[in-house]
Amino acid sequence: MSTALLLLATLSAAPPMPVTDLKLPPGFAAYLYSGQTLANDIYTMTVDDAGRVLVAGRGYVRMLIDDDGDGRADRAVDLIDGLKDGPMGLFAEGDSLYVVANGGLKRYRGYNGKDKLKGPPELLYAVKTSGEHEAHAVRRGPDGWLYLLCGNMSGVKKEHLDQLRSPVKDPIAGSLIRISPDGKTIEAVCDGFRNAYGFDFNLDGEPFTYDSDNERCVGLPWYEPCRFYHIVPGGNYGWRSPQLSQTWRKPPYFADVVPPICTTGRGSPTGVACYRNTLYPSAYRGNFFIADWTFGKIWFVPLEKKHSTYTGKPEVFLEAIGESGFAPTALAVHPKTGELLVSIGGRGTRGAVYRIAYERGGPANVLPMAKRSLEWNAEAAKQWVKDAIDPDALTRRQALEQMLRWREKLGWGQWLGDAVKPSLSHDDALVRAAAGRMAVQSFAPVKPIHDPIAKMTYALAEVADYPEGAENVALEILSENWHTAHEWLIAVRLLQLAYGDLTDPRAVGTVGEGYTFRKPVSPKSAAQATEKLVAATQRRNKITPELERELARTLAALGVLNWSPFRIRDALTDKSDVSDDIHHLIVLGRIAPGRYGEDVADALIALDDKAREQQTPRDRNWSLRLAEIASAFAPAKGTDPKIMDFFFDNKRFGRPDHVLFVQALNIPKPRAARVFLAASRKDDNYAWSPALVELLDALPQKESRPALLKLWENGGLEDAILSILAKEPNPDDGPKFVVGLRSMNPEVVKASAAALNKLQPLRNRSEVVAAIIALRRLPDDKTSASTRDVLVALLRDRTSQQLTDAKAWSDWLVKDHPDLAAKLNVADGFDPVAWKKREAAIPWAEGDAIKGRAAFTKATCAACHDGGGAIGPSLVGVSKRFSRDDLLTSILQPSKDVSPRYRPTRITTTDGKAYIGMIVYEATSGVMLQTGADTVVRIAGEQIETQKLLETSLMPAGLLDKLSDREVADLLAYLRSLR
Repeated sequence: MSTALLLLATLSAAPPMPVTDLKLPPGFAAYLYSGQTLANDIYTMTVDDAGRVLVAGRGYVRMLIDDDGDGRADRAVDLIDGLKDGPMGLFAEGDSLYVVANGGLKRYRGYNGKDKLKGPPELLYAVKTSGEHEAHAVRRGPDGWLYLLCGNMSGVKKEHLDQLRSPVKDPIAGSLIRISPDGKTIEAVCDGFRNAYGFDFNLDGEPFTYDSDNERCVGLPWYEPCRFYHIVPGGNYGWRSPQLSQTWRKPPYFADVVPPICTTGRGSPTGVACYRNTLYPSAYRGNFFIADWTFGKIWFVPLEKKHSTYTGKPEVFLEAIGESGFAPTALAVHPKTGELLVSIGGRGTRGAVYRIAYERGGPANVLPMAKRSLEWNAEAAKQWVKDAIDPDALTRRQALEQMLRWREKLGWGQWLGDAVKPSLSHDDALVRAAAGRMAVQSFAPVKPIHDPIAKMTYALAEVADYPEGAENVALEILSENWHTAHEWLIAVRLLQLAYGDLTDPRAVGTVGEGYTFRKPVSPKSAAQATEKLVAATQRRNKITPELERELARTLAALGVLNWSPFRIRDALTDKSDVSDDIHHLIVLGRIAPGRYGEDVADALIALDDKAREQQTPRDRNWSLRLAEIASAFAPAKGTDPKIMDFFFDNKRFGRPDHVLFVQALNIPKPRAARVFLAASRKDDNYAWSPALVELLDALPQKESRPALLKLWENGGLEDAILSILAKEPNPDDGPKFVVGLRSMNPEVVKASAAALNKLQPLRNRSEVVAAIIALRRLPDDKTSASTRDVLVALLRDRTSQQLTDAKAWSDWLVKDHPDLAAKLNVADGFDPVAWKKREAAIPWAEGDAIKGRAAFTKATCAACHDGGGAIGPSLVGVSKRFSRDDLLTSILQPSKDVSPRYRPTRITTTDGKAYIGMIVYEATSGVMLQTGADTVVRIAGEQIETQKLLETSLMPAGLLDKLSDREVADLLAYLRSLR
């Protein structure tokens, strides 16, 4: 054998090397099973019983094959043709492959792990599949049913569900669906998820999932972090959108909500896997791994039984520490090796599969899962009745759930009441809820009931059908001083449900979602409730934070204007939590908008500083909600007329975030503009925003122009600055208006073109090229006609050509000015050849994260990704999930892979205006469109002429053009520092 062949043979036989950019506990090592050449941007993954690994992404489902058994895939086989979507659920079983894509859960027959599948699939359940909040993971349950996890936009219909046995009859938001083995029966196990993506069953056969936070509301009172849940039949998990609200979610302490086992902070939950194998140490067996896409982490949650559920404290098991990008999308335990498999990808990122080995592990054997049955069995039913009073809470709950499922076959009698009644006051809330449903739906004779917890449990179960009875029980409990704060908290929630639950349909999409009732409350009921609730607020020795919040919320929803809110006003202190302050301000705005004006002004002004001091993250809905809160105190009948003076008298007024109060409170703009301008001169790091710049339009240009020119040099605010400068064009500003022709905002394009028309032509003819590109980008509709006319007028003036349409202008430029025409062929303003040449010279290792913050602002990233007005995704943890190449691609070519959640909408109005932005609220009455970091346009329904979702990103290309090579390196270093 030659030396070369010997070397090749040696290399091919060399054992795989563990990757070094993933941090794991001692004894564990990560190996690359498959790289992006075999399957890129992986959405989901599964392993069949034979140990074959299947992955799916946009347009593909593939088998990854390890031919030589060295622990690394050698090739991939495409299994399915004709996929429009990227499947987000995948499950192989016997000769069947189940795929969640193309509008439903589909079953492909003929699966053998080798060959491409032929023939059309069978549709098992029609459901939305292409969006990030639609249908996701699919698994076989311990009862033989097929389980499908659906996000809150999946469109699950109650008409498809078995209305007799389905634990949930009319699902709200996300739900877990199950389909009988024969495919004839569909049930909803639970509801109230936001966007749970993966789930699995533990050794007891109990399902668990990991749900996303409502990240746009971080910092607000109703924000909930990512949550790991135990799924119980009939359980509700708090999320209510799109049916009942938009952003407000029920807090976990509500009596009708299943609380989480644990929370993990901000993130994007994806894969979930119970470790049912013997390879890993015993501490891992039967416990859970859960994946976070945003931060490139895998958490481990060890479970401990508590009553009929579990508790657990999450700990980081795996974390990305390099720059290769690690965005986990799915987890699976290999049945043969016992290794945890992790797929990565999503939103165009690098795809790969890793296997997590345990170097000191013993034999790998699959641990069996407890079997279940959902079928009727007369002998089993006798045991259910006995188990319903078993000391073990899990046994008791499961028995009650089975009894409820087959209630019509159990018959009726006192024996049934004796089996159910003891559980109505059980220590475990899940047991109580199951007993309450059984008592009410089976008509089990459990009355009379004297225990207050049992009484409220029964009332909670029947409140939808008998609200008057629930109201009486709640008022009775609230009127008795000997009850605990926990019992009062249940009573207050019961009262809310008796009044139709929270959120007036007219309040959807506003701050009032969690502070109004769905139905009007009669004057008699309101008076009775007010008396009891106000009395409860005086019993300070029993008030917990949760009870105080719900007492105030309920009184606000009742609109109790005669209740003295002094205790709420006193809660607004220098040390109080910022989210609590927001809650109290909402309540004050509903019950006492005309009082305590100075306290309110101080509290509103302090929110910005408090959020920074308490390190409270903020996102898009922060500014929207604060503006609504402030508007409740605007000078008007019933409010404090001096509130504007209180703002101007406050020495802290003038911070950048305070601009949202100007419009909300109708503060005089010229006076406010001068306050902000003066504040900016005292702070070299003053964070100007588009809304602040727009405020300068209230001043004469001789007063505002110096500030505008200085801001132009800093970058990031071009659209807002040009909108002002274009009103009085200055010859020195010609190049600035050329920049305006590239804007995504059609109004800025039109204003810039009109301004250039009033100025002398530029020598370099850049305005001609920019005008033609702008003309080509314009939609061909009548609402763009005015912008088109201005651009054509500019081109005719500069060229003496009398052309009209964009193609004719492009053809003319190519023919007469080929040196300029080359610039027309650069897609989205990005030249990949030029960039690759530049990238090689960038000193990546010298990047400075501190200096990178300035580059972040200069490149205009801060305007859309920072703080309470963010309209782009959060960049925290971005370097964990994106490799450097993927991150650069997303910056340089932002429209290459736009998440559906961040695709902008273009709205044209009947008066000829066009707006592009992100929809923050939509109803038949109109739309709220966020067009900038802190700018929201409200467009009435009758004013909307056209509305179209765009394929492009709001983020413009070429953001790095204005940075030096060193600044680009600093910017990447800064992004890596965002943890």
